[in-house]
Amino acid sequence: ASGRVELVRRDIGSVSASAAGAAGTVRLLAWLLLGLAVAAAAGGLWLSADRRRTVVGLGVGAAIAGVVLVVALDVARSVVIDDVSGAETRAAVGAIWDAFLRDLHTAAWILAGSGAVVAAAAASLIRPIDLNVPLRHAARWVVAEPSRPALRAVRGVALVAVGVLFVADRETVLRVAFTLAGVYLIYAGVSAILWLVYQPRPAAVRDAPKAASVGLKPGRRRPLIAGAVAALFIVVAVGAFVGNGGTSTASPPAGPCDGHRELCGRTLPEIVLPATHNSMSVPLPGWFSSVQERPIADQLHDGIRGLLIDTHYADRLGDGRLRTYFGERSKLRKVASQDGVSPESVDAALRLRERLGFRGEGERGMYLCHSFCELGGTRLDEVLDDLHDFLVANPGEVVVVINQDYVMPKDFVGAVDQAGLGDMVLTPPADGRWPTLRQMIDRNQRVVFLAENEAGAAPWYQLAYTSLTEETPYHFSQPAQLTRPAGLAASCRENRGPADAPLFLVNHWVTTDPLPLPSQASTVNASKPLLARLQECRRLRHHLPNLVAVNFYRRGDLFAVVDKLNGVG
Repeated sequence: ASGRVELVRRDIGSVSASAAGAAGTVRLLAWLLLGLAVAAAAGGLWLSADRRRTVVGLGVGAAIAGVVLVVALDVARSVVIDDVSGAETRAAVGAIWDAFLRDLHTAAWILAGSGAVVAAAAASLIRPIDLNVPLRHAARWVVAEPSRPALRAVRGVALVAVGVLFVADRETVLRVAFTLAGVYLIYAGVSAILWLVYQPRPAAVRDAPKAASVGLKPGRRRPLIAGAVAALFIVVAVGAFVGNGGTSTASPPAGPCDGHRELCGRTLPEIVLPATHNSMSVPLPGWFSSVQERPIADQLHDGIRGLLIDTHYADRLGDGRLRTYFGERSKLRKVASQDGVSPESVDAALRLRERLGFRGEGERGMYLCHSFCELGGTRLDEVLDDLHDFLVANPGEVVVVINQDYVMPKDFVGAVDQAGLGDMVLTPPADGRWPTLRQMIDRNQRVVFLAENEAGAAPWYQLAYTSLTEETPYHFSQPAQLTRPAGLAASCRENRGPADAPLFLVNHWVTTDPLPLPSQASTVNASKPLLARLQECRRLRHHLPNLVAVNFYRRGDLFAVVDKLNGVG
């Protein structure tokens, strides 16, 4: 009945959701554990009888930790990729893995390398360790046949396992081998440099009392040189990591603006946006009639970038029905006059409301309704959440909202902030120098909220028709008023807003309350009459139409006409 059919539904799952929710905790733990690690290292050095050897041990430990993390990430990546089939799928999984964890892999490499540098620097103050000796010992241990049968069995199983790994996952084996070789080369290179610093002291000097050796300048210089060499290597590595964006999220490449790269260099007053009149009036449960085919979330996905909405206070009664809260009768008269409803019709509607049982206590809230929420209403917060989700999911889109407001500005602004949209709103420039769409997108200020009646409570919530927007009339009862060439001039005459306003709203719909007629929208939204009227309004008003608001936006050629006016069709 709603015209929507759900084909696919995806859920990230409870495990993924829990992992995402734990991100903040993990980030906090990272800093706490780093502080504990530094404190433990300082405590170890304070208590150590031979601090140079302790530094060597700390460097070796850091190098081992970095190597283990690099190997673990490489193995895990291979396992995850091998778990899916198809070359394209594997490539996609690998790309996602790298997008999230490649920086961690690089950081682990830096940890391993820095540990090797620290160990080499500290060892140079004692005596640089020749790694070839322990490596030869390790090679002899691998090749030699153990004497005990149990050890022979363990060695045989280990060799078989390593052989299988070499055959089954050569990429992982190569990654591990290159990791170990890289750390070894770092240590060997730093050691080779620091061999130049190390000079064995003569026997007479070694045997001299401590007091006699204090004045030896070479003994003082060696720790400084070794520390400087180690610090230089580490600072260069960390600087390269940070400089390449290792600690920040890479910004996405600049894409199109509102679907077209040609629009990126233009401002809002220089482009045309497709819009819907009474955007909230859609075929949802509780709505008596509708003037649009799909809910606002779907309108946005279809390409609508201008929303004309009405906001009211309403009480949700115990039976689920809505009762509009107008406060004073004068406010109700104002609503009626703006929507073209006669005073007699208002009185009749109120009498009918009482007879139909819209009585009792209710929970007050803000709703999108047209004149009377008894005829249909949608919660404001739900629509703002949909708008927020759309803007987050589509970072290259810009949306304009004109609110026919019957709620307090502070309440509307509060709802916008509650939906997470407050930081995404553009404040109309006081000097008239509007940013380009690319600048709006880069600053993430991609939605404009304007009010018809009362503004304030935030700098960005300003009146639409005081200085920012001019419009055409909006009371048309016959399609001919919008399609007949002789009547186009009258349909484009000034209505609300000053003639020098930066934005121009063209109202383009036929009102046939209480039941809108989609067939009439098909007539007036057709390409030829719609384009002819917009071009005539542009000629007479000396302004490009910036918002083209229609009923039943899916009928006719709204999007094609907008593209043509923008020069992208």
